[in-house]
Amino acid sequence: MTDEKCDRCGEVGEDRRTLWHACWYEMGELGLPFEQRRLEGVVLKQTGTKMLEAFSVEVPVFEEATPEHAKAKHTFYTLRVCKHCRADWMDAIKHWFQLVPVKEDCGSGIFVRRNGATVEISREEWDKLNSGQEPVTFKAKP
Repeated sequence: MTDEKCDRCGEVGEDRRTLWHACWYEMGELGLPFEQRRLEGVVLKQTGTKMLEAFSVEVPVFEEATPEHAKAKHTFYTLRVCKHCRADWMDAIKHWFQLVPVKEDCGSGIFVRRNGATVEISREEWDKLNSGQEPVTFKAKP
């Protein structure tokens, strides 16, 4: 095994883990050092409300792909990290899940896309991000 550099902290070592991100969104805009990997032959099975996936390329096979799924392809974003950074990532996911967002209207009518979601921002935030430009605003009908 060769020494690899952790994508997050830069530590060099042999024991790395690959974090796989699959949210079907262009995560390249986050500015993180993701690599993209494509997995083929995905079998999807639904049990109740949970979707189970079994991959036939690059990860252990839990079930063989049927002919209709053999050509299925999914692109994932990956990071190679040390155990400490993986633990930090797991803590961050846990923290994110437990923080239930409060969605409040600020009344500005200024909407932008942020990480794939449409969010309303204040006029002050707009001015900070887009100095000298006038926003398009939307107002609800009375």
